[in-house]
Amino acid sequence: MSQADRPVPLPDRAIEVIAQRFFVPESTVFHFSAQKRVVGNTSVTLTTQSAFRFDGKTEVTPGILHVGYMLHGAMSIGLNGAQARSFKSISAYTVPSWDSARLESLEITRGLDIQVPQARLVERGVRVRTEHQPVDSTGSLGMPLRLFALAIIESAWAPGGAASLMVERTIEDLVVGLLMEGDGYAMDSEDLRLGLRVRALAQIDERHHDRGLTPASLAAQLGVSLRHLQRAFEGSGKTVAQQIARARAESAGVLLLMPNSNGLTIADVAARAGFSSTFELRAGFKARYNMLPSEYRAHGAARARPAQPGAGIEVAGVAGGLGFGVGAGVAVEAAAMVIESIPAPRGG
Repeated sequence: MSQADRPVPLPDRAIEVIAQRFFVPESTVFHFSAQKRVVGNTSVTLTTQSAFRFDGKTEVTPGILHVGYMLHGAMSIGLNGAQARSFKSISAYTVPSWDSARLESLEITRGLDIQVPQARLVERGVRVRTEHQPVDSTGSLGMPLRLFALAIIESAWAPGGAASLMVERTIEDLVVGLLMEGDGYAMDSEDLRLGLRVRALAQIDERHHDRGLTPASLAAQLGVSLRHLQRAFEGSGKTVAQQIARARAESAGVLLLMPNSNGLTIADVAARAGFSSTFELRAGFKARYNMLPSEYRAHGAARARPAQPGAGIEVAGVAGGLGFGVGAGVAVEAAAMVIESIPAPRGG
């Protein structure tokens, strides 16, 4: 194992906070390890922990949906005072943001946690549930999502900038597909506006390289009026035109970071991504990435470097694939800790 791949110990502050909230059986030692890979706005965390009980307030990033897999063992999970549910190997579940949690396992557990921004899921027609729910891990996309997430968390994987963008989109696509297969996550049949938006986004992703794609031409292709299409995007956070520009900017980002892409001029990139001019490319790129295409290309080498210890994971007390913050704000590639037994309070 190389020095870069070795787990690093959690700092004293993180251990102190975790020790105040965890209870483990007497005369035992609590073992915990975690690895996390951040890819754009998505992330994947793999944890292993021995028997424990956690009951208390948590600190999590709002607006994130967690898709968890129980890979080994069983765990009881209750959030925000709701009745706890038991998750066994190899089950999957979704968890939205929460303020408090009660977790308990009587054996060694191993979990996988995939985190995706809820806003992106809503844009693509997924209804985000307010409580944690089981999903069908045996469905057609349950296994591909789990295996893909496990593959990218391997420390030996060192993606380039373009690969990171594609991996981020693949994770998002698989999560959307998995939830759409499940009961209660797909859009309501009567919500025609949402259905139209989903159809429009699919066409934008497929046809944005065509410089002739405009909100008006898209509406005509979908067989609705321009105003009807525009109303379908109201409240989603982006207009039709902004979604077209977003798709083109993301394609331009992939082109700029592709190996041997230095032979492409900014004008070449603009044309291939579907922009009608370099001016439109710069404006769309600035809106999406908050920097110009030339700056993005210059930073490509830095984006392509593999994560190092201290730069890859926010260790937030992740257990069994369910991430919950301990207020430490630690950033490391892999972490491990051992805590001596903490007897549970009598009567607890």
